[in-house]
Amino acid sequence: MRKMLFPTCLCLAAASLASQNYLALPATASPAGELGNFSLVPFMQPNARVQMFYDAAEVGSNPFVTDELSLRFDGPIPQVGAPGPFSITRLQIRIGVTAVAAPSADFAANLTQPLQTVFDGPRSYLPDPGFGAPHPWGGVNNTLSFPFSSPATLVVAPGQWLVVELVMEGNNIASFGFAHAILDGAPTSGGITDGTVAAYGQGCSAGGSAPAATISTSGIYAPGGAHRVTGQNLGANALVLAVFGLSNSIAFAPLPFTLPGTTCTLLASPDFTLPAVADGNGTLGASQGPVLSLPANPALGGIVIFEQLASLVPTANPWGLVLSNAAAVTLGSWNPLGRGTYLAAHDSDQNAQYANQLRAFGMALRLRTL
Repeated sequence: MRKMLFPTCLCLAAASLASQNYLALPATASPAGELGNFSLVPFMQPNARVQMFYDAAEVGSNPFVTDELSLRFDGPIPQVGAPGPFSITRLQIRIGVTAVAAPSADFAANLTQPLQTVFDGPRSYLPDPGFGAPHPWGGVNNTLSFPFSSPATLVVAPGQWLVVELVMEGNNIASFGFAHAILDGAPTSGGITDGTVAAYGQGCSAGGSAPAATISTSGIYAPGGAHRVTGQNLGANALVLAVFGLSNSIAFAPLPFTLPGTTCTLLASPDFTLPAVADGNGTLGASQGPVLSLPANPALGGIVIFEQLASLVPTANPWGLVLSNAAAVTLGSWNPLGRGTYLAAHDSDQNAQYANQLRAFGMALRLRTL
């Protein structure tokens, strides 16, 4: 019995090794060679949240089990800066499948079922050493390879996407001076074309010699995008409504409509509103401003959304309302993807609800399969 145990173990180990294969993505971009572009997120940032999407044409629709993920650097790029290693306070990797028609800037809305957490903890990694292309999977000393805490079983049916999410907190690469940690990937056609925003009209004052209320917006102005509305001089701690309209006229009056007895002018039809609260200075900042998130529906392309802020300030005038100037947001477009890959990312906030980058892009990624 004892003499038989050792060769039996060898046979089992050999069978296990032989059963391991690799799935390199995006499959249709020939990932055995250097791909045509790169991504600065996540590893060139102190904090980041990234969702990567690959459809069934890239992954294949057969069930598979995976227990390790590897990334690689883009090159050839000369080695610069500190040699590392660099440390990440916490890196989370989640993997799963979603049935969303097209990814958008809304991270939560991109998921039709929960993802499986397969890595969660601190991590050290080495930067790009300046190798020629193509770079090796896993990077230097395999520090860009991530063995899973438990295998994940996946089936990506036609019409679905494989999703890989990375949430990175406390990457200290910037503390050591500049170094390259740029990941390889492939662009494709389609996705969003950003729109435009233009201010118009004049706001009114919250009282006395206070300056007029104003509106600002920031974000991605396109189907599938999200933009935030902020404002100034709205009244201390005032309740604010962000007004969104598809018209600059309403049934009971043509717009602009000035509230009688005031200099406050309604400039957008109140078709849809979102509430918020200004701070003690009357400011609706980036942390308080409501976000308008849109689905990646091509039919929304070219639509103009009229936006205005209305705050409740009882002492301001007989109506107790303060109205800002307005913004006309002309949405860009969403076009079909040339390859079934996409990337949604926020390049500075690991807890972001909405991406500030949307790219028709496929991160170079390799999964070890069993």
